[in-house]
Amino acid sequence: MNITKFWSAPGRFSFAQVAVSGILFSLSLVFVNHVISWIALLPLFLILSKAVNIRQAVQIGLLFGCASAGILNYWMVPAIQYYAQGSLFLAVACWLLAVLLIALCYALQFVLFVKLSFRSDGWPALVLSALLMAVLWVGGEWLRAQAFSGMPWLSYSFGVSLSSQLYLVQPAAIGSVYILSFSLVLFNYSLSHAVHSRSWKWALAPLLIVLVHAVSGLLMYGIISDKLSGDGRKHINTSLVLASQSPEAVWDERNGSALVQNLLSLNRQAVTSSPELVLWSETVVPWTYSPDDDFLREISRGVAGRGAHYLMGMSSPVSHNSSMVYNSAYLFKPDGQVVGRYDKTALLTLVERPLFEESSGIILPFLAGGGLAVRAGSVEQLMQTPWGKAGLLLCSESAVPTLTNSYGKLGATFLINLGNDGWFSDYFITRQHFYNCRLRAVETRKDIVINNNRGVSGVIHGTGDIGARFQSDEASIQQVSVYPNSVPANDFHLFLYALFLLGAALAIGKCFERAGAKSERRPNVS
Repeated sequence: MNITKFWSAPGRFSFAQVAVSGILFSLSLVFVNHVISWIALLPLFLILSKAVNIRQAVQIGLLFGCASAGILNYWMVPAIQYYAQGSLFLAVACWLLAVLLIALCYALQFVLFVKLSFRSDGWPALVLSALLMAVLWVGGEWLRAQAFSGMPWLSYSFGVSLSSQLYLVQPAAIGSVYILSFSLVLFNYSLSHAVHSRSWKWALAPLLIVLVHAVSGLLMYGIISDKLSGDGRKHINTSLVLASQSPEAVWDERNGSALVQNLLSLNRQAVTSSPELVLWSETVVPWTYSPDDDFLREISRGVAGRGAHYLMGMSSPVSHNSSMVYNSAYLFKPDGQVVGRYDKTALLTLVERPLFEESSGIILPFLAGGGLAVRAGSVEQLMQTPWGKAGLLLCSESAVPTLTNSYGKLGATFLINLGNDGWFSDYFITRQHFYNCRLRAVETRKDIVINNNRGVSGVIHGTGDIGARFQSDEASIQQVSVYPNSVPANDFHLFLYALFLLGAALAIGKCFERAGAKSERRPNVS
């Protein structure tokens, strides 16, 4: 195919290249596959580098966005139709809206690239254009994460695909997932130039990028392994109660007794190994907390004499006169006294909170069908435990790096993620959830222990090593060890600030280039 003729007479195969790139991009995230990610954007950049006007950039952005977002959000249709009691029309409408929003974001991103890219020949223009694309890509990811903080399905980050590889994920310790995306985009863009120019000396650029990334990751892993091995290595013997409940489980006269007896049986099994901490999942108790709860008394009796604290997910009433609740996690002493409580702060839009205001009523009935509305808790809550300060993440909060970053600043010594992926247990969301937790562990250099109902549970150490991993639809008790540490974490925002300054410098440089080009074209009238 002659790429240079694409825009003068667009062909179906050329447009197919953009679609193929969107498919590869989405597959790298669906399977968290770092191999696919190194070539995923190659077809896209081969085409985008030839775009010369806004119309072409918009076309490429819309096509790439639709192809990638259409696959990444396919799960919305069956999930909304089944669990949210919605019609097929509502499910498809939500899916199409998500696809359109992401496509528009990519269109804007590519328009900025076409307007600001450096078109002159030679390696300086190539380097500057590659940096520009990487800055715009990461900036787009960050802006979507801020704008759609309650809708993680609108802010997938390319760098997540590298989190499946231990050494490649290590740079996240200084730049979060965004530095991983930066490396991938830089590599793909420079590789596209090598392919297009057919001058294989240019292949040294992408080779150098991946080499620097991998070697730096290897060195960072060695350094943090030495630090953590010398940090005392006291650990918390933890029992994970994998209840594997249906996400539709509620207490009522028909199934309430069986549900309670199952949870009490699991509690008895959990303490047989004399753990220090018994960890349950998010909303494992499908009713609102009360200090006079007979069920909690029975749980305490089962733990009595074993010396184990236990952490349970359940809702908390906002007030006696309100139907609103907090999505909470309670830490109990062995005698049943409450040690601490965490309320989820980053609520899911349309699922836990309405689209606009609490009174708007625009919410899918995952929870609202039962008359339940959720209110966000206060930010930056650490839970004091017998083993140090714990940073709690409830379900989708594992996809919010700013939250764990604040925990690191406040002195958290380990992280806990309680989730309920029963709604999405048949989709790749469970895999994404687990590897997002790996990113949070590497970013903060803290162990994170995960109990995710019908998702992937286990423990990931601050080095990024996966200490244990479990996933099953069958109820079970699993034993893991969690190692708190006091190693300080880096602030990944410093990387973002440097990136934004680089973007500003590139934009200023482009202005000077245009001014110089205009002065050269101006006739000499002297």
